[in-house]
Amino acid sequence: MENDKINQIETILYNEDLNEATKQVASIEDSEMLYVIAANYNWDNGFSIPKAIIANNNCDMSTGLMMFYLSDGIRLLEDRESVEQSGLDEWNEFITEVYSMLETDSFKRSNISYYPKLTKVQLFKLKKSNPSIPDFFLEGIDGNDIEIPII
Repeated sequence: MENDKINQIETILYNEDLNEATKQVASIEDSEMLYVIAANYNWDNGFSIPKAIIANNNCDMSTGLMMFYLSDGIRLLEDRESVEQSGLDEWNEFITEVYSMLETDSFKRSNISYYPKLTKVQLFKLKKSNPSIPDFFLEGIDGNDIEIPII
């Protein structure tokens, strides 16, 4: 990834003005940049940036799936009811929206890959408890691997 793109990503990730950072994310036209921002995002900073990423028309399936898992979306796959009753409304709303967008193929297709890091036991339990989970949630999305710089 080019240095100027990395610098732009750093500016977004370390910007203390979330409104400005959100505007910058909304204007990104490069799927790979959105993927790298999502991969490096500090979830302790809330949901403003992740929401801006999934709202960006250039966000692809792989980035959406990665964000689903990075935000602990596996809990939704394991036990939707416990997520709904968690009292964590913003998190619940976010992972439910991302799940729905993935399931309805709302993200664009690209050549970026993402494979969730699930153990064999997790895969077995998820397939057994919810056989209707679309395969890509468990197997990932084929494509090119993106080298993710640590920012």
